[in-house]
Amino acid sequence: MKLLLLTEALGDFTDVLYSCGADIDRMSLREAVNADFSKYDAFCVIGTGHQLDARVRIQLEAASDRGKHVFVQAIGSFHGIYSGANLDDTHSRLIYVEPGDGTGIPGLETGDLLDDEANLRIQPHYLVDGYKPILVYKYKIIAHTHLNQTKEEILDGSVAGLWLQGENTMMTSFQLHNFNKARFAPRAPWEKVIRYIARWITGSEPSYMPAPVVKYGTGEDLADDAVFEKCRKETIDRGLEWLKQFLIDDGKGGILEGLGHQINPEGEQVQLEYVRNDCSGEAAGAFRLYGHIYGDETARRIAKNLDSYTFGPMIVRGGLCDGFMRWSDVAWQVVYQDDVARCVLGSLYNCLFLGDDTEFPEICRVLDFLVKTTGKDGCRVGRSDMYALTEEKIAELANMEHGLTSVHYNGYYLASLLLAYKYGKNEKYLEVGRRGLETMMALYPDTRREQSETEEMCRLILPLAALYDATGEEKHREMLYRVTKDLETHKHPSGGYYEWDTGYTATCNRNSPTECSLLTENGDPVADLLYSVNWLPVGFAYAYYVTGDEWFKTLWKDVVRFCIRSQILSDNPLNHGSWCRAFDMDLGEAYACPHDTGWAAYASETGWTNGEILMGMMFMDILPDVQKAPQ
Repeated sequence: MKLLLLTEALGDFTDVLYSCGADIDRMSLREAVNADFSKYDAFCVIGTGHQLDARVRIQLEAASDRGKHVFVQAIGSFHGIYSGANLDDTHSRLIYVEPGDGTGIPGLETGDLLDDEANLRIQPHYLVDGYKPILVYKYKIIAHTHLNQTKEEILDGSVAGLWLQGENTMMTSFQLHNFNKARFAPRAPWEKVIRYIARWITGSEPSYMPAPVVKYGTGEDLADDAVFEKCRKETIDRGLEWLKQFLIDDGKGGILEGLGHQINPEGEQVQLEYVRNDCSGEAAGAFRLYGHIYGDETARRIAKNLDSYTFGPMIVRGGLCDGFMRWSDVAWQVVYQDDVARCVLGSLYNCLFLGDDTEFPEICRVLDFLVKTTGKDGCRVGRSDMYALTEEKIAELANMEHGLTSVHYNGYYLASLLLAYKYGKNEKYLEVGRRGLETMMALYPDTRREQSETEEMCRLILPLAALYDATGEEKHREMLYRVTKDLETHKHPSGGYYEWDTGYTATCNRNSPTECSLLTENGDPVADLLYSVNWLPVGFAYAYYVTGDEWFKTLWKDVVRFCIRSQILSDNPLNHGSWCRAFDMDLGEAYACPHDTGWAAYASETGWTNGEILMGMMFMDILPDVQKAPQ
């Protein structure tokens, strides 16, 4: 087999082609103008939305007509197909359809779903005779790994992705040349697709497939306590190093939000540019615990620098909105109480367990503002904007009968009040924290869900533990156990927890056109490390502290094992040591519904995800001796 490879650069796919044993000549698309095509048996054209020189096109089409195989990636016009400009296909998914004539891909079934991340595709304006689809695009597919539809249903309204044009031409509308660097998912079906294409071009099976650019966790035996402790420390070390990359001026300017979910065809991931109060506060908490536990002066310094940012320019001082904590450097006049709470919780842990209450007056300042804008049921509205906060509006908020009964928006706010009460004994904090949690527990499990029922349960563990700690009342202890036992029904053998939403009532449900849940069907083995599982390490550790029940310590160890196994390992420092939002616990890789407009599968927050997990992995180490509960 003599193959002419036309490409501007080598990549993952061409490396696979070279392993097929063909005799390959490589040229640029421009150099091919003067090539003698007659001596080649097959042709591979790796375009990126470009158009072929007409002199090259004529020869390639003639070769195809003579029975030679021609593969064409993302070329705007070829063999009667005319396509438009590059389109972002972030919210579309590829679906496999079996041709039914013996030319299909072994191991795949009609309806199998494949994600090509934030690819760029050139959509054909029309199709011509000879079109045989293999992979097709559809917008916003509501399924996890497989769409249970017939071939006819799938093809109805579909867009061409990978297809045969007649017997001798294979085309793609998307860019697959760096499928590995771009982290196409799931890995196994994509390898089948790549092998199939390489075999179709060369007639031979490839002997090489690139190693994944990201791996996850460890294969060591985490049931062994010594191994668990070693791997926990290594995981924490990697996580702290990852966070350091996003610090501004060593933390004095806060920390960047992290990584967006978009990974382009070359494997480059979007970096988020906002500096948010929650991310900065949560990262500070992680650095503070690390500095305290391991005696690391650099971590201590970074934590103090981050505190100087969150408790400095991010707080309004004086006037009607005294204590208003700004959401970010862009959303300067916006406050979300949940974000404020997660910003200050690390400093509250500092007060309660590390003996440093330097920031406690400022914590009370921001909590006092939130309390005076909280409704009679102990819940706030989802957010407040400073421009709208007149004296009349503040009075209206304080006198409203009902706030937003969502743990997503109010659970951690109420937890911060209760922890502040434990340290400072302000009865108002206890009153509001208690009332808000009792309001939501009266509705539980039918609270106002944002992402899922699983999220609400995960976010209740810490607040309910703090409530029981503050009151010592048996009914509050029972609430904590009730929610935890309900959550345990969604536990995966890996130690993570899968998303569940009875009745699919969450605001950001699977049909949402903006932010959306990872959940497509109850029972999908998907863990959400942005909205759900990330809260559990701290929550279970604190529940162990207040109850003395070894069961909670076991739950903590189980979820920490999951975090160890789901941490990203990579040669790329922008990924190495991080966690991303979506983790398929069966596949053991990042993968889930990708059509969220801001935080899809590969999003990686410095605060919500990484800071919270790191704090939780270390939290057990700062707790005082626990009075063990009777067995």
